[in-house]
Amino acid sequence: MVHYAETRECRRATLLEYFGEIFSQVPCDGCDNCLQPRETFDGTVHAQKFLSCVYRIHARHRFGFGLNHVVDILRGADTEMIRQRRHNELSTYGIGRDLKRDAWQAIGRELLRLGLVECAPGRFATLTLTPAGREVLRNRTPITLTKQIDIAAQKEKPRSGAIECDELLFEQLGALRRKLADERDVPAYVIFSDVSLREMARNYPTTASEFRRVPGVGEQKLKDFAQPFLSEIKNYLATNPRRTFSDDSRPPFRQRRSRLNDSEAETLRRFQKGESVDEIARARGFVPSTIYGHLVTAIESGQSLESDRFFTAAQREEIAVASRQIGDGRLVDVSALLGNRYDIGLLRIFRAFAARDAVAGGDDPGGFVASFRP
Repeated sequence: MVHYAETRECRRATLLEYFGEIFSQVPCDGCDNCLQPRETFDGTVHAQKFLSCVYRIHARHRFGFGLNHVVDILRGADTEMIRQRRHNELSTYGIGRDLKRDAWQAIGRELLRLGLVECAPGRFATLTLTPAGREVLRNRTPITLTKQIDIAAQKEKPRSGAIECDELLFEQLGALRRKLADERDVPAYVIFSDVSLREMARNYPTTASEFRRVPGVGEQKLKDFAQPFLSEIKNYLATNPRRTFSDDSRPPFRQRRSRLNDSEAETLRRFQKGESVDEIARARGFVPSTIYGHLVTAIESGQSLESDRFFTAAQREEIAVASRQIGDGRLVDVSALLGNRYDIGLLRIFRAFAARDAVAGGDDPGGFVASFRP
C-alpha cells in the first residue's frame, strides 16, 4: 500500500500490474499522477549514499539490516544496535545528516521500487543490493527521484476557489452530484471530485468529447454520468451567459506549464542529443510511455522539437486520415483503426503537435491542424 501511495507512475497501471495485468493506455488521464505528474529531482548523490551504506553493511557482515537501521546509520544516530554492531565505524555513518529520517525512508522505498535494492521476505526484512543496484553504484549512474508530497502544505490549500469558475454553475453541479450519490448510496466524491466540477463550471462542456477531457472523467464515468451533467450545463447556459476567467487563454481542460521539471528536462536533453525513446526509457528506468509523456509536455510548453524525429511524411498523412475518421478523437480508437501499428505514446505526440500548430495557425506544413479535433 505504501508503494501504491508513493509511486509516481500511473496508479491504474500500477494497480493492474499488481494483479498481473498490463494497462497500455498510459497516461490514463484519470489518476492524480497522470493529471498532475509528481515533481522529481536529481537524486544521484542521495541514491549513492544509500546504496553505499547498504553495500558497506553487507560487506562487513555478509548479511543485511532493515531500512530503519540503514537510515539510522546515514543519519548518524547513537543507538544501542549501532554501537553493538560498531556501525558507527562505517564510512557511511553520518553522511546523511542533511536529510530528515522520513526523507531517507522515502528514498529507500523508491530505490526498492526502482529495483536497485531488494528486501528479503519474512519477519526480518533486510536490504541487499540487486545486480542493477551494484551497477548503478559502480558507475555512478544518474538517478531521478520523486519529491515527497508536503501533506501539511496540501492541507493549507483552500478546498474551494482553487480553480476559478462559474460559482453558480458549480453549486448546481454539486447538487446534481449529491443527488446521484444518494441514489447510489455512495459518498459524493465517488461521483466526481470538486476539481472535476470546477473544470466543468469553468469550461462549460456540452458534448461527450468535451466532457471526456475533463480531469477525472474516464470511460466508465463518461458512460454513467455524461448525460445528466451535460444536460445540467446545457440547461444552465439556456438562461445564463458563458463567463470568461483569468488565464483563459490556456488550452481547455489542460493547464500548460511554461517550464519543464527536472525529469522532463533530462528526457528532452537526451532526446535532443539523438537518443531514442526506448534508449532513454532503458537508461532512466522508466517505461516508454513515461518518456513519451515527457516529450508531449515539452511540445506543449513550446520547446523546440521537430516532428520529423517522430514521423515520416507518409506516417503523418496516415495518422491524420485515421484521426479525421474518429469522431471523438479517442487515441485508442485511432490506434485500432491503424491496426495498432503505432504506440499510443506516439499518437499522443501527434496530437500534441496538432494542438500546437492549431494554436499557432499558419500554413500547417506538417498536416497536423487539418486532422486535429480539439
